[in-house]
Amino acid sequence: MSLDTLCLVTSPGSGAAHLMRLCDNLAEVQAFPDLFATLAQQIEPEAAFEAALAATQAAGRRVLVLRLTSDMLPTRRIEETIASRPGVRLVLVVRRQIDAYIGWREEIEERSRARANGHETRSALDVTDFGLWMDQQERWFDHWRNWLNRRFLPQPVLRYETEIDLPPQATLKRLAAAAAQVGVTLRVPQAPNLTALTRQDRTTAAADRVIDWPEFSRGLVSRGLERRAFGYPI
Repeated sequence: MSLDTLCLVTSPGSGAAHLMRLCDNLAEVQAFPDLFATLAQQIEPEAAFEAALAATQAAGRRVLVLRLTSDMLPTRRIEETIASRPGVRLVLVVRRQIDAYIGWREEIEERSRARANGHETRSALDVTDFGLWMDQQERWFDHWRNWLNRRFLPQPVLRYETEIDLPPQATLKRLAAAAAQVGVTLRVPQAPNLTALTRQDRTTAAADRVIDWPEFSRGLVSRGLERRAFGYPI
């Protein structure tokens, strides 16, 4: 059976993990949200990818879905190990940079555990660190857009705010439409059983998720970062 691989090229905190959990409702998809997360997989990415392909085929699925971020593997290694293989397609997944950064910080600090009682735990942010993080993410996406341009390949983009932060079935339809642009067919069920699935960051306003927001916001303005912060990395 011929397999397709759908790579979600994204940044941490973008909502791609949520999107991949929704993929469990697609009969033809085998999702690997944590592929290349371990040191062993990062040392031997070829073996890890081959194992994922074998597991997908053994499960009777025809589409492997994984996510790729700038901190997983060296970019050249991703090109050689994954992106250049036959049957591999790329979809870009983005979110407003300030919200992605906050989401990433919350993941690192395991804020979800502190929310078990229903109360939000807010983060403290550093403007310098955030600026460096934006530089890294913009270079990451620029690289893949240029890589796709050189090969005259389509560049479907899923934006968190308009394609992912939706009811489950609508989100899956947006994913299926993006996959169709790169030649992969995904069939969306009529009623995905996802009522218990919630996103990590249920508070949407950045100011409500950051302890030192007034100071942080002034820092963004003084350094001329505000427009980039509330925009996308592409």
